[in-house]
Amino acid sequence: MNVVDDEFNVADQPTMKATLFLLFTLTLNLVQAQMPAEIVIAERSKLLAGVTTVPKPGAPGPVAIWGNMAFPILSAPDKEGSEIAVAAAAGYGKGRMILFGHNSFLDGGLGPDHAKLMANCVTWAGAQEKPKLGLLGVNAVSFFDQRGFRTEKYLGPITTKTLKDYDVIIANLQGMTDAAEGASLIQWIKEGGGFIGGMTGWAFSQTSGGQELSVSHGVNQALMAAGVAITDMSGFEQITAFTARSTLPKLMNASEAVNSIKKQTTGNALLTPEEVKQSSNAIQIALAAQPPDRSHLRDAITAALGSGDSSGPMPTKEEPLTQTAHASARIRLGMETRVLRLAANEAVAAHPAHLAFPGPTPAEAPRITQQIPINPTIPGWTSTGLYAAAGDTITITIPSSHVDKGYAVRIGCHSDTLYHLDSWQRAPDITKSTPLVATVTRTASAFGGLLYIEVPSRAAQTADMTVIISGAVPSPLFILGKDDDAKWNTEIKKRPGIWAEMACDNLIISFPSSVARGVNNPTELMSFWQKVVEAQDDVSNQTTERKRPERIVADVQISAGYMHSGYPIMIPTSAAPEMVTFSRLKFPGWGFYHEIGHNHQRGDFTFDGTGEVTNNVIGMYCYHEVLKKDWLIGHPAISEDARKENLQKIKRAPIKWQAWKSDPFLALTTYIQLMQEFGWNSWRQYLHSFADSSYGPTPKGDDERRDQFLIRYSKITQKNLGPFFDAWGIPVSAEAKAKVSKLEPWMPKGL
Repeated sequence: MNVVDDEFNVADQPTMKATLFLLFTLTLNLVQAQMPAEIVIAERSKLLAGVTTVPKPGAPGPVAIWGNMAFPILSAPDKEGSEIAVAAAAGYGKGRMILFGHNSFLDGGLGPDHAKLMANCVTWAGAQEKPKLGLLGVNAVSFFDQRGFRTEKYLGPITTKTLKDYDVIIANLQGMTDAAEGASLIQWIKEGGGFIGGMTGWAFSQTSGGQELSVSHGVNQALMAAGVAITDMSGFEQITAFTARSTLPKLMNASEAVNSIKKQTTGNALLTPEEVKQSSNAIQIALAAQPPDRSHLRDAITAALGSGDSSGPMPTKEEPLTQTAHASARIRLGMETRVLRLAANEAVAAHPAHLAFPGPTPAEAPRITQQIPINPTIPGWTSTGLYAAAGDTITITIPSSHVDKGYAVRIGCHSDTLYHLDSWQRAPDITKSTPLVATVTRTASAFGGLLYIEVPSRAAQTADMTVIISGAVPSPLFILGKDDDAKWNTEIKKRPGIWAEMACDNLIISFPSSVARGVNNPTELMSFWQKVVEAQDDVSNQTTERKRPERIVADVQISAGYMHSGYPIMIPTSAAPEMVTFSRLKFPGWGFYHEIGHNHQRGDFTFDGTGEVTNNVIGMYCYHEVLKKDWLIGHPAISEDARKENLQKIKRAPIKWQAWKSDPFLALTTYIQLMQEFGWNSWRQYLHSFADSSYGPTPKGDDERRDQFLIRYSKITQKNLGPFFDAWGIPVSAEAKAKVSKLEPWMPKGL
């Protein structure tokens, strides 16, 4: 055992163990730098011994690290280059613990390197070669038995008495929310127990019926005493595996980052732009885990940042806050927004950042009381036509029959969070959702926003209910079939709320009232949007699947891309005028049909290389079916000249398939040729064929998807498309080609 081992392997050194325990106890509520780098590297090396790479399971999320005896184990850079941890270890009292950002890490089944990692974790957490294991919610008894560990299922309940039968507990934390169990677990660790846990934090809201991880997960909260925690953030989208590295940035620990920021603000050290970014990132991840009533970390961060407050620089479109130029202001604002989103207070002050976005409510705007009918068979956000001014208390009254049934009141439609972006044009998190767990609920937002009643996807009630909302400002809301152009122009669009909405059965659009007041023909506009969604529903055979309208929200800054799909679809505010202009040749344009098309994509017809292609085919259908225009006018990348160039590209390509799947508009040319020759009905038949058993079973995996693309389309067109697929380099099996070989081959001109 070397000197470094002696310093951390406290299980074998009673004096050192007592010293570290005393140190940790005295500094638990303070932000301290992490252990010396040589100790961290040595302990991480033990955990990663014999490990090269560990595959990424599913969609893991980051683990927060801030304890002075806590450090990352596995990490990867995010899109901006800052390292984020998917696994972290910590010492607490006499014990040790490890957390993973996905529960699939716990069973060791991702390959030999993963198996070795988990064996190392057990030995490290137990501080002995063959500790006795108890597995809770983890089906891997035989896996650990085969590696010489004494293993059995731990049936619980989690108490200090039952825990004493084991040296190490490995637990799936997804459903372990009981605070009393958490208290027993952390006390057992403190007394010398070893713990390994994992969960998919971002999924907790879905699996718990909308609860907040940082508020409602009692075990995760208890484990925070060691300075590590699961977060509800997502990440690691750009990687497929984690590389084992004994050396990782010390600034991944938020305590180390806070101390570095403090030195920076006092002029005692100068951080590089990369170090500022890494420090800010670590602090934001640590803050994401904190419950609203836990203030030690926030207080330490505030102290490190200096005496500034919310009167500091605020982000705007013209003068955004950046990582390098405004590190302190960003950390403070990020901390404030996280706290404000989770604060249970019914009265909060308006945050200065709301003035830039979403904007100030006119001082003279009346606050009203209004009854809002709610249809519980339509899940998602129910628009109320009301706006909550920043800092105003809103009162919501619901029938007792609907109390604590999954309903919530939402303030704000701008649900994208921007913490991960290098530049902020607005506060990074400005919406708030409050569960309706009593007949009367009072809430407020520091930023303000449109008011919604959130209906759970599986509402127990089927009868309509009426919600009474008091203290809100009337906002423009046009509903197709209920309102007409005359009412819109004489009354609705003059309502003082600063954000407006227009709705039809299948789509709701949200945008600034200043833009809405320039619209004079909402009936024509929303009839058009209704037809767009109906057309995409029909061509993709999803009409009967629709349970709620699509939503499009304009925002000064969104989380990714120029626009992105989802619920809601997000667009920049600069595109709002285009969204409500139905007259010019290409307005509304390509991007809207593209994003709505994303929401209509299905795996059956979308394989590798077509994630940005099949949605465009669905989008182009809108030009044909709804606009009744030349469906090739929508984008310059599908012009005749562009398509000719794509034909030359594929002919020149040394590896056609690689070129095809890496260039969405080149791939789109393939589909365009099919539509030009066989018409849009062939595309409709193809997408509908996946619900027709006569075409065989639905494909599993990309190889089958490409084969089925060939077989189904050949059957529909009564042409052998095998040579066509070969010309474009789309790989299909010999068996698939054989199935269409008796049909007449087809090849378009020029290919």
